[in-house]
Amino acid sequence: MPWIKDFSKGTFSLFAGNVLEGLQPLDFYHFNPLWYDLWISKISEVIDKLDLENKPYKEIKQLLPNPSNIRAILIKIIPAYKGLKNKNKEELKKVTNFFARMLLESCKDDPFAIKSNPFHNKEELEELLHKIELKQANPEIARSIGRIITATGSLVHGLYNDVVTDFGWDVYGPYKIKIENKEYSLLIRSFVNLSPKELWPNKFLPNINKIEMFTLYENVDWEIKCVGCHTIPIKGSPVEGLRKWAVLVDNKPIEKEKILEITNEISQKAEDIYKEIRKMSLDKIKEKVMLQECYQTKMLFDAAKVDWKPDKEMLARITKKPLLKNIVPHGKMVTTLKEYEEEFGIKQFAKEILNVKI
Repeated sequence: MPWIKDFSKGTFSLFAGNVLEGLQPLDFYHFNPLWYDLWISKISEVIDKLDLENKPYKEIKQLLPNPSNIRAILIKIIPAYKGLKNKNKEELKKVTNFFARMLLESCKDDPFAIKSNPFHNKEELEELLHKIELKQANPEIARSIGRIITATGSLVHGLYNDVVTDFGWDVYGPYKIKIENKEYSLLIRSFVNLSPKELWPNKFLPNINKIEMFTLYENVDWEIKCVGCHTIPIKGSPVEGLRKWAVLVDNKPIEKEKILEITNEISQKAEDIYKEIRKMSLDKIKEKVMLQECYQTKMLFDAAKVDWKPDKEMLARITKKPLLKNIVPHGKMVTTLKEYEEEFGIKQFAKEILNVKI
């Protein structure tokens, strides 16, 4: 499948004009290659056990994370290739082609989110909007929704760190919707897996597991690049332009008064979890990050009856081991697509694994 060029265009937006020193709570690009070959091998085993190469997205979508998370998995596997201890090319090709195909089938209009994240087709959108009661908005409601987005995003960053963020946070759209001859931009913000008991004690977790926000804007244009949490307005004011809204918590609609209560609870949980992370040693952080990474594919592993948790060999690879060096550049600002493809190993991966020249 000729997907790698569009992948590089879509993911470049995450790194253009940036350096990597801000990743928290540790440098993933020099941590993951220590053990990723073992994880990739387990994913390959699951693909074979479930015969996933011969199954369409619609048949297995309930076992998969959201589209932004799938993109994030590819974003980490491809640069890690340079530093892997065991470069099993067949397994790498199988795993990356599988995840790429899932994006091609689930987000057909823009699989790698070069400008948008079109997860729903026209019929699915019509069905959703038919079921949901959209309420009239005003600037006060818009600000309340902005605050709950900020609070929930902060919690997700604590639960899943900077690079597994997308397992708990995606944004779908923007979709063009016509209502009574007026055109609106619809965003569907989806915060899921907010109570991962396999990762954290209950005291750090909210009493809810999912928040969905449906917001219709007039005269506001949006762009979603690569992952949903990187959704930005490129025209108009989200506060002044919000016209209709609905917030669902664990699939039940809530009134505006409930938004503040939930925002306060989630903000407190986010603060508590960040305090806990700051107390961890480097080895404890490495173990937590490995657990978070493996958790992304838990549903697939459970379906194949394969243990999703890190095994002894994986843990031995990271315990008391220093991070690797020189996988991707530090302190260097990547400014062009060509430079990105070179520095992040995309060109090398395309040639050596996918047999494609870019």
